[in-house]
Amino acid sequence: MIKQLLPILTASALTLGAATSVSANDTPLCTDFDNLDNAPYFYYPDKDGFRFFWNKWLSADIPFHMGHDTIIGEGQTATVVGKFDYGAIAHKDLEFEYVKAYIYGGEISDWEYIGKYKTNSDGKIYVDVDGLDAGHYQVKMVVVGDLSEANSYITVVKPGTKAVVFDIDETLTTSDLEQILDYTGIEAADARGGAAELVNNYVAKGYHPLFITARTYWYAKGTRHWLSDHLNVPEATLRTTLSNETGLFKTAEYKAAVLEEVTAAGIEVVRAYGNATTDIEGFNQGGVPLEEIYIVGKNAGAMGSQAIDGEDYWSHLYSIVEDTPDSGCAR
Repeated sequence: MIKQLLPILTASALTLGAATSVSANDTPLCTDFDNLDNAPYFYYPDKDGFRFFWNKWLSADIPFHMGHDTIIGEGQTATVVGKFDYGAIAHKDLEFEYVKAYIYGGEISDWEYIGKYKTNSDGKIYVDVDGLDAGHYQVKMVVVGDLSEANSYITVVKPGTKAVVFDIDETLTTSDLEQILDYTGIEAADARGGAAELVNNYVAKGYHPLFITARTYWYAKGTRHWLSDHLNVPEATLRTTLSNETGLFKTAEYKAAVLEEVTAAGIEVVRAYGNATTDIEGFNQGGVPLEEIYIVGKNAGAMGSQAIDGEDYWSHLYSIVEDTPDSGCAR
């Protein structure tokens, strides 16, 4: 019976979505994840080598590059932050080396070259992209020294686009410890029962999934893989912190700031899922009403939030998600 839930909701959502596909031009668009899944082959640039010999030595270690995902409104400029470092322990920044950036998605027919950038003393580049129509885009940033890369996603939305927010650790996973096991390669993080169905049913209904985690940036690549490989969710919007301090001591403020940012872009966050009191604080400060903040685990129902009974999402899928209306986006 549980396994029948996703196809039923998907079919329902597609029917509702079809009814909205002939709406006016200002109707929000459903995020087109399939376009990026079927992206044309990417031809890597020539390897030019590193500018400094110590960076060539550094590149012998494992790269932990990441791209900061962005949501903007039509007519706005997206600033994609690329962060480049090596080493699971040291996380040494790649300083003053060249990176080439490319973009694909939306109505773009093939990968397009954006430009060449030099990392700063913090191992970062800032790629400004404008003139994008509503749609979902991937930015690929390639280190010319060794052709390692960071990927980032830009989602350009029309006003009124609806999203659902998900924390990850102890919300989609079974415990905070799971991120350590996953990162070290000891074992893959375990997902809560029904976590995959939870996210994918909202996607089927046309809501944009927004993953906001207090994990530090070097978990970004592994987190993307986990969401894709273990929950089978599309490459959506993932936000990690850019420093340990933020993740450890400023969690609520960070999550509120991300929600304020996407709201300014035109996103309407209709619901949020978490497990901690800092999730409740951050989501509520970011504009999500307490009646739409669902908490699982020991803090379920705390501070006026909505409790998810038990340690999985199966009952919640039938009692809440199934009755949630389609987002109304145009497909």
